[in-house]
Amino acid sequence: MAGESAAHMILFIATILIASSVSAVMIVTIEKMSIEIKNQGEYIKEVLSTNFEIINDPKMIPNTTVGGYTAYVFYIKNVGDSPFAFTNETITVLIDGVIIPKQNVTTNPSVLNPGDVGELDVITSLSSGNHRITVILENGVSDSLDFTI
Repeated sequence: MAGESAAHMILFIATILIASSVSAVMIVTIEKMSIEIKNQGEYIKEVLSTNFEIINDPKMIPNTTVGGYTAYVFYIKNVGDSPFAFTNETITVLIDGVIIPKQNVTTNPSVLNPGDVGELDVITSLSSGNHRITVILENGVSDSLDFTI
């Protein structure tokens, strides 16, 4: 009898230890999942609250001289709910599907707050006719404008 009770007690303790281990693994896994869901939610919130528009007149794109080169001037308005970085390091500019090198892009100011308008100067040579500029922020939000030179 005493031997049978000891065997039952050992099996009971082993079962408790296994159940505790499984519970600990489940808790850690659920905690990691909840942290990842929170991070994804914050990223989605950032993307949804970030929005901008290129507000130029597509028939009259102004130009200026930057360092002896002709630069086309585009105006970017923050129509979202949150500010975003507006530098040649944090945006990508494409004209007619070709990436403009960062050294050929200047911006002012460096941060666009909601409702602000920034200036984007793009040094490039364009033939007369129809073109398309696409501006992409570092979080993937983008806007395009078809324009004529």
